[in-house]
Amino acid sequence: MKRFILGWTIFIFIGCLNMHAQSIFLSDSVTVSLLTCRPGEEVYALYGHTALRVHDLKNGFDFAFNYGVFDFNKPHFIYRFTKGETDYILGVVETDLFLEEYRERGSGVIEQILNLSGEEKRRLWESLSVNSLPQNREYRYNFLYDNCSTRPRVMIEKCVSGKIEYPDILPETTFRTLIHHCNRYYRWLTFGIDLALGAPIDKPIGQNPQLFLPEKLMTVFAGAKIVNPDGTSRNLVEKTLYPVSGFPVKDEPKDSNPTVICWLFFAVVLILSAVEIRKRKYFRWLDVSLFLIAGLTGCLLAFLMFVSVHPGTYPNYSFIWLHPVHLLLVLLLLIRSLRKFAVYYFGIDAIVLFLFMCGWKFFPQNFNAAFFPPVLTLYIRSAAYVLVQTKLSAERKEHGKNKRIRHR
Repeated sequence: MKRFILGWTIFIFIGCLNMHAQSIFLSDSVTVSLLTCRPGEEVYALYGHTALRVHDLKNGFDFAFNYGVFDFNKPHFIYRFTKGETDYILGVVETDLFLEEYRERGSGVIEQILNLSGEEKRRLWESLSVNSLPQNREYRYNFLYDNCSTRPRVMIEKCVSGKIEYPDILPETTFRTLIHHCNRYYRWLTFGIDLALGAPIDKPIGQNPQLFLPEKLMTVFAGAKIVNPDGTSRNLVEKTLYPVSGFPVKDEPKDSNPTVICWLFFAVVLILSAVEIRKRKYFRWLDVSLFLIAGLTGCLLAFLMFVSVHPGTYPNYSFIWLHPVHLLLVLLLLIRSLRKFAVYYFGIDAIVLFLFMCGWKFFPQNFNAAFFPPVLTLYIRSAAYVLVQTKLSAERKEHGKNKRIRHR
């Protein structure tokens, strides 16, 4: 962040020039490039990054325009991020400083020098200059549709005299598949994202929506052409350079396997349930803990679906087994006078969870394989409670009947 602040301070001086002066500021030696930064091993760097570079060798300036800057210290940042109201800004920094950050991180950077005319470069420079002014540089970030990769593409498309034609080379896929690929070494992160994002990200998408990922944009740019107004065409990319080599990413998971952990958790609950039956006891604390966690998680899903503006969160069919109503069961179990109603809740929940598991493959949403053990855990606890309470009720009735017979 300090580097971006330094770059912004430098750019303030340039911003003091009026628009007409800026058109003279560019020399014949200026180059405009798309910088694509390879994904890193840190969680925040898993999707890579994109920036625009304007380098004027003759006049001695070299700036990277970066649409991926945000202020973590902004008031209510976590709440606004969860709600989908995060504001990012266009930061400007000297390219050497920008590249140094990725050099230290070990992430490679690919530079695609764009085959733009002098007039197109001037228009892009002026657009970026205006966009980077304090009153213009902030924008509402959207992970899938308006981010550090989509913004540079739009800026380039607006500045060309003709039209950019992209090769149709990316096969149809889904947002979830792309996200899974980026997070493939971080399985718990994938677990969390699969929980938060619902059916919309499982719809098939063509090439254009996939360009929210920097490496997809770089791939398509490599074969794109600019069609001039007179019908002639030229390659969008003139030359490809590699200013930062980077280190190869280790092809191995960085964390434990959620599916294995969830099945182990299920096994523990199953053993405790067997102990309950054997000792004819009821571990109320177990159901309170399980359904409290499920209810609180359901509150988060409800917020993401009905309050947040994130794309892809509604509908989320995980809401069938994780919902705030589970908190009502917690109250039924904790308040002695209400416990008699818990059997009805457990009965309804067991039916719902059973139908959910039967229709697992038929929902228009791909569920993480690690979800099945928790669903099965809640089902077993609900079904077991109903069966045990039904059995106890029958025993009490039989005991009462026998007692009346003896009394007679």
